[in-house]
Amino acid sequence: MLHNYLLTFWRILLRNKVYTGLNIAGLAIGISSCILILLYIQDELSYDKHFDKADRIYKVTSSISMQGDKQTISTIPFPFASTLEQMYPDLEATVRLQGMPKQTVWFEDRMLNVEGLFFSDETFFDVFSHDFLLGNPTTVLQAPNTIVLTKDMAEKLFGSPQAAMGKVIRTSKRPLEVTGVIENPKQSHLKFTGLVSMTSFDKEAIAQKEKAWYNYTSHTYVLLKDPKQQSEFYNAVSGFGGSVMGPMYKKDNLNIEVNFYPHPITEIHLGESLSNEITPAGNRTNLYIFGFVAAFVLLIASINYTNLATARASKRAQEVGLRKTIGADRSQLVWQFLGESLLMTLIATVLALALVEFLLPSFNLLTDKNIDHSTLMSSHLLLALFALVVLITVLAGGYPAFFLSGFKPMTVLKSSRMPNSGGAMLRKSLVVTQFAISIALIICTIVVIKQMHYLKNSDLGFNKEQVMVIAIQPGDTAVVNHLASIKGELLQNPKITEVAATTYVPGDDIGTSLYHFPNGGAYEERSFNSIWVGFGFMDLLGAELVDGRFFSEDHPNDLNTVIINEATAKHLNWKNPVGQNIRAGDTDLKVIGMVKDFNYQSLHNAVQPLLIFPASGWAKYVTVRLSPEDVRSTISFVEEKWGAFDQKHPMEYYFLDEHFDKQYRAEEKMLTVFGYFTLLTVIIACMGLFGLAAFTAEERKKEIGIRKVLGSSVSDIVLLLSRDFAVLVLIAILIACPVAWYGMHIWLQDFAYKTELSWIMFAAASFIALAVALLTVSYQALKAASLDPVKTLRTQ
Repeated sequence: MLHNYLLTFWRILLRNKVYTGLNIAGLAIGISSCILILLYIQDELSYDKHFDKADRIYKVTSSISMQGDKQTISTIPFPFASTLEQMYPDLEATVRLQGMPKQTVWFEDRMLNVEGLFFSDETFFDVFSHDFLLGNPTTVLQAPNTIVLTKDMAEKLFGSPQAAMGKVIRTSKRPLEVTGVIENPKQSHLKFTGLVSMTSFDKEAIAQKEKAWYNYTSHTYVLLKDPKQQSEFYNAVSGFGGSVMGPMYKKDNLNIEVNFYPHPITEIHLGESLSNEITPAGNRTNLYIFGFVAAFVLLIASINYTNLATARASKRAQEVGLRKTIGADRSQLVWQFLGESLLMTLIATVLALALVEFLLPSFNLLTDKNIDHSTLMSSHLLLALFALVVLITVLAGGYPAFFLSGFKPMTVLKSSRMPNSGGAMLRKSLVVTQFAISIALIICTIVVIKQMHYLKNSDLGFNKEQVMVIAIQPGDTAVVNHLASIKGELLQNPKITEVAATTYVPGDDIGTSLYHFPNGGAYEERSFNSIWVGFGFMDLLGAELVDGRFFSEDHPNDLNTVIINEATAKHLNWKNPVGQNIRAGDTDLKVIGMVKDFNYQSLHNAVQPLLIFPASGWAKYVTVRLSPEDVRSTISFVEEKWGAFDQKHPMEYYFLDEHFDKQYRAEEKMLTVFGYFTLLTVIIACMGLFGLAAFTAEERKKEIGIRKVLGSSVSDIVLLLSRDFAVLVLIAILIACPVAWYGMHIWLQDFAYKTELSWIMFAAASFIALAVALLTVSYQALKAASLDPVKTLRTQ
């Protein structure tokens, strides 16, 4: 029996090559798309789950409220850990990390700028399990001035992990001995290239840190002895702000409310986006979106199979009649057709896995992932693939199986016509569903493209184009002490129009600080975003001054001044802000200017109140505005002049527009992935429509021949065959437009500044879908209309 079924299946494949090819290709594309998205989702969900003690590790974060302004940050005061250990002795371990700015590292004649270095307590590897290539996990961070490197960093600095052990590298502040090398960290929010022992700070510095309750600079993790302590520990931590921090702030007359919250590390990556986080949080919404897209692609591929199977049912009606006549019952026929669907799906799955193997490197590049080929053999994915095969088999082959097996032998053997079982109506409904999904995805893609264009081309209130930003390495006195000379040298080039040093450029993270503002006869505490800029930087940006003036080297007293933006004046109800005073600690600062609101952060957020202070005597960047002509030679000129002042550090630079636009990287990634999969849904839908149109044209050959004999032109025939499909696409448009409008309306709420949902977007998507559908159908219609009617009528 099984041999007979397999033989029948093989004959069907050979006899219907076009339909078989369309089915298998559609299913293979659908399954491969689904696998790639599943790999992406699995990777996002795997963050921090590889640690041996992941179920017991928590990160403590802060929530600070000042005058109704609330800020949630991922860091807490340094002394929190040691105080918590005393108050809550049931902790197995605590570990603190403090980030280091980018460091220039020297080893012999090698020099490298390194990011991702952290000071760490020696308990780090007691809490976080890592694969050690060299070194003892229990002692590597005990001694002062020691460092543990990742494999990649060890290879960059020394060529191999073995060559790194025991070597001493130099930074601007201290030498560091390499005491361990670990395997590159797996997917984790805690990404680093090296860990420096916390004992590298001298005793006096540590003592000061243990008193620094107002400095929120420490990433603090705790390891519970038992996962069941979670509730008890949560209560202890959440009450810490009121019992410990509250009295401190009250003693200093500060109206600040602080709360602390423990977060399981496995929930950090896809949790709330917090300030000062080591790596940006993922986007759970994107996972839902990609999941829906995967389901849609799979659904469209399954619809193709169902459509083509039911369309060709008449060709197999007599086979069903004969099988039933010789004794086959309906259950046997159902299993036969489901078996055929299973075999078709398995063939498509094998092709899909080959496609995934081929596309995985490009997919990794597209999504900034590093998914390994071995992941394809993981138990989770194999289980998901098995479920996928079963689902497609039932989804795609279920209706044809029950539909075909239900034919009555006498009916189908007496007539070559297929019994009326609603197959035509089902096919039309499925075509509408396919194109409704495709059109909705096209609309969404157009809206995302329009929003990204809006974000990158909106008037930000400053000019981000042609601004070169050169990073000053920490401790680089050769540059800081000669900023005036560097500026003079660079301005000798006529293609350099402005130069300014600064500690901040738009797109950088913004710090929030507490200030006092006059309110009646007293001062009121409020927190504000604050930045420090160099003389001439606001002019270089092209920011517009509304009142007063910018900082100037010609005014020595500007060191105790501040500039505000319009949002600050509005927030404080100041109608004439210039001349007002702001108190920072014990220092009174005079407002000398008000700048027009500019978007110093991404357009996800409305412009917030901002205080701008002069950064005199220190800087993180030198910014250079270039003319657009011959930029490459101008950059070479800057590199030459810079090298004359700083021969110890490699010059690193970027352009301000690229730096600012990095804030939209998540949206760009979503757009790229979304666009590719939208294209796939359209292709798969058109493949099904192509096969359906070919079948329809074949079924109506006799009618077409008669119409041509009676005088119908080729264009009349093409119009006749295309009209029914055009109606189905128009119905799909009516369904897709409101659904897509609702989805995009919700998505755009994440942006304070957003594009409008205009009718043109919906019209463009509808036109694209209709045009593609008609082109697909017209090919088959034109082919059928061009046949010789004499031959057609003779063979019918």
